[in-house]
Amino acid sequence: MPRFIPLAGLSLAALLALTACSSSPASSGPSESPSATSGTGAGSEETGSYSSDDLATILGTVTQADGTSLQMIPTAQIEQSMDQARQFLDAVTVTPEDCKVFVSNSLEAPEGAGVATGVSSSNGDAVQTIVSAASSADIDSSKGLAAVPAAALEVCSSFSVDAQGVVIEQTVEAVDASTKAEGTVGTSSVQSSSDGGKQQTMTIIGTRGDLAVTALRTAKDTLPDGTQDELQDLVDATLTAAERG
Repeated sequence: MPRFIPLAGLSLAALLALTACSSSPASSGPSESPSATSGTGAGSEETGSYSSDDLATILGTVTQADGTSLQMIPTAQIEQSMDQARQFLDAVTVTPEDCKVFVSNSLEAPEGAGVATGVSSSNGDAVQTIVSAASSADIDSSKGLAAVPAAALEVCSSFSVDAQGVVIEQTVEAVDASTKAEGTVGTSSVQSSSDGGKQQTMTIIGTRGDLAVTALRTAKDTLPDGTQDELQDLVDATLTAAERG
């Protein structure tokens, strides 16, 4: 599986960071800049064209459709949230079982990657928009890109997660996404829990060279109109900012 796929995991980890630290600077104002360590832990060499600091600077220039900027989350906080997500997966039952491997793989950062993540909330935090970027020699641009979601959806278009008695049913479908990247994939998913909760998420991933960008939006109940276009624009804006340096 190409190594750009973990960007979805980085974005989802940002959701955990926001949930766990809702009263911290990470959700109420600008936070410290992400450290220059890679997504695989301190001491790893960043082998991509962009370091974590480079990517944080790039994402800092990106604005949304309403003109608001993204709020950066420290790399260490993202890493901690990804660890928490892996621990969560160890304690749940996924059916079909093969889908647990697919979700787990999305929480493994590319070896030696520079990473950065920015977030934005609206409607009283009911809607979260997250943009993540990673640069690594392991990212192979558009090679095999279109086949990855198609192959995964053959098995995991519908699966369930049993978390301490709360069953979450998830359906996933491909999105016909288009960006200025060399390769683009998109998915839309709906999660429905046995306690009546519902969450819809759309993810657009674009890759160019050794740079991968994920724009993700998740919302209670239903995503706002125009979500796909806005996510595609965020991917394009990030890639353009990276070109400018």
